[in-house]
Amino acid sequence: RTGGFTLDVALRAEPGEVVAVLGPNGSGKSTLLGAIAGHRPDAEGTVTLGERALGARVPAEERRIGMLGQRALLFPHLTALENVAFGPRAQAVRRDTARERAREHLAAVGLEELAARRPHQLSGGQQQRVAIARALAAAPDALLLDEPFAALDALTATQVRRIVAELRDRVAIPIVLVTHD
Repeated sequence: RTGGFTLDVALRAEPGEVVAVLGPNGSGKSTLLGAIAGHRPDAEGTVTLGERALGARVPAEERRIGMLGQRALLFPHLTALENVAFGPRAQAVRRDTARERAREHLAAVGLEELAARRPHQLSGGQQQRVAIARALAAAPDALLLDEPFAALDALTATQVRRIVAELRDRVAIPIVLVTHD
């Protein structure tokens, strides 16, 4: 419940599983993800991740949940490498270790050769792949995807879907995917 909007939902996603949440615009899909991620402190309900109960009082930065939306929201002043290294650096990982982890994640999404480029030098699909790498470099315990393919052309969306499927198999964390497609 948030404001005058009530959403009654229960879902379970196991490690390595993708749970799709389908529905039309305005049905509460993004609100659900925001509540899981801790971006809606006014929301009521319970989120359990592994053995940890994540009530409304657990702030987003302590949840270890990665979230990716329609727009990549990369830091424009940082290179692709530094964007991906941001999460580990925020977790007090040493700079060289964070950069090595970032290189590995960029390689996993097929962008290691573009590590030195800034977001404005990347296509929309490349930016979204950097955003996926950034989300995973922070080693989240779960990943939330809020229509991450919506702003991509058909070919790029297919490529990014394949990358997400490969990552699902490799990192084995629960993934909740919101879509109306």
